[in-house]
Amino acid sequence: MVCSLNIFYDRTLMDRVDITTSCYGYYGYFVDANGTIRSEHCMKLYPTWMGDLRSHLGKFRMRELFIPGSHDSASYKNGFDPLSQENLVTKYWLTQDDNIRGQLLQGVRYLDLRVGYYRTASPPFYANHGFVRLQPLKKILNQVRDYALETNEIIILDVQEFPVGFGKDYDIHDKLIKFLNNSLWDVMADPAISWYGKLEDIWARNRTVILCYDHEYAMRSYADVVWRSVEQKWGDVQRMEDLKSYLFKVHQRHAYGFTNRPVADMAELTPDPWGVITDRYGGLRKMADSVNRHVTKWYFEELGPTANVVAVDFVRGTSIIEAALYWNLKREPSGGK
Repeated sequence: MVCSLNIFYDRTLMDRVDITTSCYGYYGYFVDANGTIRSEHCMKLYPTWMGDLRSHLGKFRMRELFIPGSHDSASYKNGFDPLSQENLVTKYWLTQDDNIRGQLLQGVRYLDLRVGYYRTASPPFYANHGFVRLQPLKKILNQVRDYALETNEIIILDVQEFPVGFGKDYDIHDKLIKFLNNSLWDVMADPAISWYGKLEDIWARNRTVILCYDHEYAMRSYADVVWRSVEQKWGDVQRMEDLKSYLFKVHQRHAYGFTNRPVADMAELTPDPWGVITDRYGGLRKMADSVNRHVTKWYFEELGPTANVVAVDFVRGTSIIEAALYWNLKREPSGGK
């Protein structure tokens, strides 16, 4: 449990929600001097927001929408309590509080994945954070597949890095793509639709997981299996002011309007290696806490009109899903409806 103002967060809450849940766990009330409740708010889930807005979203391309995402999506630990279990290792490899299903229930639709290959393990593929081995990849893929089958929500699964075991040869990539295909074949969106296609084209085929792969060999050899990866924009900075400066400059420079390939703002701080060794920053959770409320404000305000994919650390510490819904309802697809 996480303690804040003497209120403890119940970490088992996400075990008791499903795709019909909206408000859960905690409520906040604004009460005037006379004791009259003026407004109320709750912790919310958005399990089927894309399907709920299908009539509005169908004519859009992914590049035209604001897609909320998580950074290093598989960097979580089930049942982890940072108050009692945090150490130097967990401080710098955990980036999310919830498993993949929990993130999807909250409304995340972009998953950022890094894969390691361990030859002697069975199965040999794991989700990694850098060189740290985390979850068996099959465990991640099963959660994505199950959610897609249950909800028909469109999910971008972006395999971005290969930090362990791949080397310079392509044979491990061959094995990984076969593994991905075997695990997700019945939910994978057809790459022939391409990023130029519209959401209604994906829904029409009833397979809604967009499997992206950030390697040119894969694009040459498996164009019928994987989509071109999302382009990630990294500030690689350690201070909130520098992150703001980077994100605002990127939006001013590109306005994200020249390509159908989605572009992701990686809206989090990145510690430098020496800072990790010396624990200068107090961990990724502390770094995220210092910027997430500001990130929310930026994307509700100045950056919202031009945002595409936005990936954050510790999603629940933001309102990035609400910001995405707000701006998506204001947008019009190219060519109109």
